[in-house]
Amino acid sequence: MIHYLDLALWDSAQVVRDGTFRGKTMLGVFADLPRKGVRLGVAGKIMGAQRAAELLDEGCDFVLVGRASILRRDFPRRVFEDAQYESPELPVTAQYLRSGGLSERFIDHMRGWPPGGL
Repeated sequence: MIHYLDLALWDSAQVVRDGTFRGKTMLGVFADLPRKGVRLGVAGKIMGAQRAAELLDEGCDFVLVGRASILRRDFPRRVFEDAQYESPELPVTAQYLRSGGLSERFIDHMRGWPPGGL
């Protein structure tokens, strides 16, 4: 039995380019399916409170954050306290990441991420 489905999209606003669902968001395709109690979550470039709220309005039961939580470990609290909160602009410096408590090993790992990563 499936309890929840995690749509790990590169971009939560991703639009289907071809086929039956062309022009519709990937989230919309899944949100419109009869889910029979299966909860739906999405990840992908969710960097602020407003985007998280939009995704909930579009049919998600929960949002998953990656980069935003790397930049600010307290991202959920900041979003809860400030409906206008936005993550720092990317890219950030290694020193910024160090000041947030990230290890040198993880910072080195992120250097291999695509441009515009962290």
